[in-house]
Amino acid sequence: MLKLGISRLEDYYALQPSGSLTARLRSVFTRNRISFQLLRTAMPPEAGEVKRFEAIMHTMQLNSGVYRTTARNRFHDLDRFINGLLGARYSADQTFEIQDWAASDCLTSVEWAESLFALFPKLRLVCSDLMLALIEVQLDDGSAFILQGDGEPLQYIRRPFVIRLGPLEPKWLPVNHLLARRALAKLRTIKTQIEIPAGWLESPGETLPAPPFQLRKIHAVHPEAQALQARDGRFLIRRHSVFEALQEPVDVIRTMNIFNRIYFSDERLLAGAQAVWSSLKPGGLWIVGRTWSDNPPTNHATVLERTADGFQLVEKYGEGSEIVPLVVKRAFEVQTV
Repeated sequence: MLKLGISRLEDYYALQPSGSLTARLRSVFTRNRISFQLLRTAMPPEAGEVKRFEAIMHTMQLNSGVYRTTARNRFHDLDRFINGLLGARYSADQTFEIQDWAASDCLTSVEWAESLFALFPKLRLVCSDLMLALIEVQLDDGSAFILQGDGEPLQYIRRPFVIRLGPLEPKWLPVNHLLARRALAKLRTIKTQIEIPAGWLESPGETLPAPPFQLRKIHAVHPEAQALQARDGRFLIRRHSVFEALQEPVDVIRTMNIFNRIYFSDERLLAGAQAVWSSLKPGGLWIVGRTWSDNPPTNHATVLERTADGFQLVEKYGEGSEIVPLVVKRAFEVQTV
């Protein structure tokens, strides 16, 4: 058995539901194998491009196994709840900073920012993720590799195939699995021939010549987030790991759908909690939680306050975060950044 893939716009739109037998068969043989090259949109994007971006992003799985699944209005009710808590702590004319960590494509950050700016005009919201762009390595034979920003492989595109490299194609798809193993061997050789300058992914440049290869960025940030950053200086997008403390502490940090036990061990969760604690001002708030259902959106979250050496409970939304028992009675120490 094998699965092919979708790597051209005309094939992607032909994949849309039509009810025909051909469309159903095409869907079966290409499911979850859509090239991340199709994430590219114009700026400003057309409505159809935004819809396509969101649909493809909804399926993206990182090499680590973590999904970047997100959805419009995912945190609508949670945002309203949190905004009420913030309204009791801050006045409308106060200047303070919120950071939204592991924000994926930053769409939910845009939605939160729009509601927050109406309440706190002097607020600054910084959304961040470790992967704001992918790297497309184009080969002279027309094939291409898609890598994470850290160089870990995600896809190999050689029409009509879109081969998953991270996580690797399963053995029950023997043709795909064999092509994936060969592609990884090829990639190991290619990596010895290219060097990506530090900071290129955060630079304005879209392409990077690396003869005989060509490197291009594929932005993994939602077009609406890019547009909001361009027109409003209060909204910023940054590359940041949830395990790294900020150089300057802030007032509020939100971490949704990242510090989950299905992703990390208790040791790593505590390392993340340490990074949050070190990044908050005394009395600062940490919003931590998880989405349990997208239809309808159901979130469980907890609001914690930074104390002198740990966290204390402020409020919970739904059933609260599953990691609260792990972190709320733990003592943390100041770390030098």
